[in-house]
Amino acid sequence: MKRALPTPIAIIGLLFTVAAILVASYCVARTPKDVLGGDFPGAAPVSSDRTQVPYTLEAGRSAGDIGKDLEELGIIRSARQFELLASLMGVHRQLSAGDFLLAKNSSTLSILNRLTVRDLVPVLKVTFPEGIRFEEMAVLAEQAGFGPREEFIAAAGRARLPTGLAETLPEGADLQGYLFPDTYILPEGSTMDDLVALMIETLDRRFSPELRAAALAQGLNPHQALTLAAVVEREAVLADERPLIAGVFYNRLAENDRLQADPTVQFAAALDPKSVDEFGWWKRELTILDLENPSPYNSYLFPGLPPGPITNPGLASIEAVANPEETDYYYFVADAIKGDGSHAFAVTFAEHERNIATVGGR
Repeated sequence: MKRALPTPIAIIGLLFTVAAILVASYCVARTPKDVLGGDFPGAAPVSSDRTQVPYTLEAGRSAGDIGKDLEELGIIRSARQFELLASLMGVHRQLSAGDFLLAKNSSTLSILNRLTVRDLVPVLKVTFPEGIRFEEMAVLAEQAGFGPREEFIAAAGRARLPTGLAETLPEGADLQGYLFPDTYILPEGSTMDDLVALMIETLDRRFSPELRAAALAQGLNPHQALTLAAVVEREAVLADERPLIAGVFYNRLAENDRLQADPTVQFAAALDPKSVDEFGWWKRELTILDLENPSPYNSYLFPGLPPGPITNPGLASIEAVANPEETDYYYFVADAIKGDGSHAFAVTFAEHERNIATVGGR
């Protein structure tokens, strides 16, 4: 006897029934609070810190990756919650690329709303690469629309360091080395003072108490650590060489020897405005006269650290100074044969001379 085939309406009804069972099972397995977390009524906030954090959402990134970014920045509590809600709300493919200012410890729902409906408030964005002077930063800030470059220099002169950094700044010293290189996004209309204050605040946060303690264990206070990190920043090209180059410099400091770092000579040369006009801030070809420059920044003449940072170092160089690689190396020279930014290292001066003859760099 033949069975009657189910009608299309019966099939659709069956599918809805299965879907309902699945949804019900999900709701039994997970409560609304599991899904909404801090967005669920009655959930206590984790922190009252509502610091504005810049975030650039790049086109093509998944909701999961964006959620991980936001969790790491402290903007939301859970990347998984972000991804789940984006999917449930059907906006996981509608997250809008752009530059945003997002408050820490925000609800996931509010952040999803911000990222799917572009913020109507225009912003200013500037990226400062590691290893440039604040005079060079001033040009980039001007190009980004914050105002005249001279106002950036003036703002750096007016700014004050927070407790923990101010105590070791020599009297009369400027803030070279204390303006953290990063990408900054501020509301349109922000001033150079706002930008500089945020750069100092970022340094204070990124140069953490743990890193300062590690540098102190190496014998350096915060100012000295930033001074050495600035030299490492200008010398190192490859990330894995930073701790090793820092280790070489520590060996020289232990012997009260000269660092003999070319970037310090370049900095000394740039103290002369005529040199800057002719060769820029970082003179490429150094002469005998440059190496004999009597500036205290010239580490070919004077032992120990320069008086202060010669540039604004990034986090990797600060970390290298706080946690240098233990080594017997006392010399290094750029490998001009490879041309990839690597260096040849040596324990003895004789070995160093052989490296110079072999690779032909400085």
